[in-house]
Amino acid sequence: MTEIHYLNETHILVFLVQLSILLLGAQLMGALFRRFGYPALAGEILTGILLGPTILGRLFPPIYEALFPRNIIQQNMLETVSWLGVLFLLLATGFEVNISSMWRQGKAAITVGTVGVIIPILIGVGVFYWFPSELWGAKANRLTFTLFMATAAAISAIPVIAKVLHDLEILKSDLGFTTLSAFVINDMLGWMVFTLVLGLAVEQEANVNTVFRIFFEITLFGTVCLTVGSKMVGAISIKIKRSSLPHPATNLSFIACLAMICGAITQWIGIHAIVGFFLAGIMAGNTSEISERTREIMSQMVYSIFVPLFFATIGLKIDFVANLNLYVVLIFTLVAIGSKFVGAWIGGMLAKMSKESALFIGIAHIPGGAMEIVLSLLALELELISEPVFVGIVFAALLSSVIVGPLLGWSIKRRRKVRIGDYLLRKAVVPNIEGKTRWDVIPELCEAAARAVNKDADLLIATVQKREEIMCTGLEKGLAIPHGRLKKLKKPIVAFGRSPLGIDWDAKDGLATHYVFLVLSSEDDEEIHVQILSAITHCMSNPRLQGKIMATDDAEDLFRLVKSELLHDKLNK
Repeated sequence: MTEIHYLNETHILVFLVQLSILLLGAQLMGALFRRFGYPALAGEILTGILLGPTILGRLFPPIYEALFPRNIIQQNMLETVSWLGVLFLLLATGFEVNISSMWRQGKAAITVGTVGVIIPILIGVGVFYWFPSELWGAKANRLTFTLFMATAAAISAIPVIAKVLHDLEILKSDLGFTTLSAFVINDMLGWMVFTLVLGLAVEQEANVNTVFRIFFEITLFGTVCLTVGSKMVGAISIKIKRSSLPHPATNLSFIACLAMICGAITQWIGIHAIVGFFLAGIMAGNTSEISERTREIMSQMVYSIFVPLFFATIGLKIDFVANLNLYVVLIFTLVAIGSKFVGAWIGGMLAKMSKESALFIGIAHIPGGAMEIVLSLLALELELISEPVFVGIVFAALLSSVIVGPLLGWSIKRRRKVRIGDYLLRKAVVPNIEGKTRWDVIPELCEAAARAVNKDADLLIATVQKREEIMCTGLEKGLAIPHGRLKKLKKPIVAFGRSPLGIDWDAKDGLATHYVFLVLSSEDDEEIHVQILSAITHCMSNPRLQGKIMATDDAEDLFRLVKSELLHDKLNK
């Protein structure tokens, strides 16, 4: 006779205590790791390792058993919250995937993204095919194990690199944009292969026709989501905005419901719900009707509650010491980091990028981060991999996420130094911008720059506005840096405008933009373009300088102030 388990108040009490301890510990450890320049997910996973069987269960078994009892209801409650973390993490990751921007970016992003995933998969297949069967999961065969391991080693983490590019103050640069666009292709191809692996794993006893039916249906559903779906989401968002419903709460509810519907559809097709949540995030991220601020609010909720709990619970699932296999850790780490670097670097060279930019984009593709961990957790649940392999993938994901920031910083610092302040034009400094929107301000600054250097204003306006349509250049803390690349421009052009009232530039922090730098550089000089944007962002992050700018009304004094700060900024030394 089947034993029936009922939920009681003790279960709720223990559940709330578990959530409180895990969330508090994950937030504290994550903040500590961020303070020292490391990704928060490392601290969040470490929280679970400390509270799980690895440390607490080994040193203080009675306390561990009291906090995390082996009760099926208790375990299922925590497991449900953990999976909510996975699902909403994929939703937030989808926000970073801008399909239209990827296509507009053109050959460079497509080449880097395609080559950057094909080469790692080929290298991974060549290595993991020879892994002994005792490292496979109970339901894996050589094909599904090899394909999964190769895919896990090839996929990169958009959230990690987006955060690193933001910290390096080059997220909105052309190099940063190309990197993100290449990541979009990397993720899309990687998830396509993983979807095929899921089909093979779930329907391993079915015939080939069943597997291809699942792959066809998920491909068709994904295509509809990325074409008609984005337009539908935009149309509904417009109606929500025009209604009397509260904003942005209603839009957030709509996005969450959309994700759950898409997740249910992919689960019904025979592929895990995480694919549906990812597609929903892409749909929401590819419509301009949902502001960056709205997406940022949802991302903050996800990353402040669901994601820390998810990563913390990972440490509760496995004893990391008992399942540590140095052979697996070493091999997977070398393959995952090395193959992704080589693949993206070759892609950059094939796209005819400069050596410096190809090196940068190769390093940028190193981190596996949350994506490798999510894939490995799902594979562990489906019994495609063993626990030692899971532990090895987690170690590789953490290490790659930790080292990418310092390595990218090194790659930027080794570029030739320039005096950014020398490019600021005196006659292109506008103390009081008249434009009320970014589409008014861009022509205003372009005309000022054109007069200063005797250039065609219409050409400048068209160039900068085209770039702005691809990716908004509004940054946090009241700063925007619209920019463009021109053919055969002898030296960069920098114009500056101040808006005392502020302009809506669709910044993630929701604040009005008061300081606008217009940057024009040559198409042939990627190095200087990156350095100018990075230096301006770093310089303008100083509240003292912002206060001085607001207190200065004379154009000549404003020019001298901004020029002096740019010349003496430590990034130029």
